[in-house]
Amino acid sequence: MAWNQPGGPNNQWGRRPGQPGPDLDERLKSWQRKLTALLRPGGKGTESGTLVWLAIIVLIGAWLYSGLYQVKQAERGVVQRFGRLIEVKPPGMHWRSPWPIETVTIVNVASVNSNDFKSRVLTSDANLALVDLHFAVQYQFTDPVRKLFSVRDPETTLSQVSESAIREVVGRSTLDELLVGSTRPEITRRSKQLIQHTLDSYNTGITVTTVNLEDVQVPDAVIPSQRDANKAQADKERFIVEAEAYASGIIPAAQGTAARV
Repeated sequence: MAWNQPGGPNNQWGRRPGQPGPDLDERLKSWQRKLTALLRPGGKGTESGTLVWLAIIVLIGAWLYSGLYQVKQAERGVVQRFGRLIEVKPPGMHWRSPWPIETVTIVNVASVNSNDFKSRVLTSDANLALVDLHFAVQYQFTDPVRKLFSVRDPETTLSQVSESAIREVVGRSTLDELLVGSTRPEITRRSKQLIQHTLDSYNTGITVTTVNLEDVQVPDAVIPSQRDANKAQADKERFIVEAEAYASGIIPAAQGTAARV
């Protein structure tokens, strides 16, 4: 008898190898009836169906409970629905539609952050003095919406704006003004004003509280040249004083001689 003939040695089930059995549909129908019995209250699987419904209710309750959140006194909650801005929540307990419908981003609007910067800048001296500056900028995120949506990286923006402003202000100042403590507050005031003006033009939502010029140093490689320049400046001033003293002595004598003659 051929191998692929009905009743052959390898076809004892009445089908070709690899074909589904004739009871596949019946098995699917049986599983469907069992699932329906489990989910139908009062049916054959009443106890199991009750447990399933209870589990579903618990999951739904947990999902709804996940929408509760708290905003602290120093914070604001920015609510988004499918990525779109909805509102800004004040401090307190609130509820939102759970994920993935709504999301909340908490932004601290009261804490003061600080960034330190180091930069090498040329002053406005005639000999273009080169100095190393160490300064710090303290700031707050006072507008949470602008902080989240106006700029991609507020901290990087603040860093670049601060260094640019310091370079501009120091570039218009002399080395003596940087080294003398009495003139530093004016330099930091102008720096703060310029930084804030630039940040406002970018709508960053950042408010600068203070700018501190912590240290001013002349680089070691520049010190010899700086000394030579200072010595030349001192020699110039000395020669001017000597010339004025000589003029003060010789001119009156010449005028007296002329008058006598």
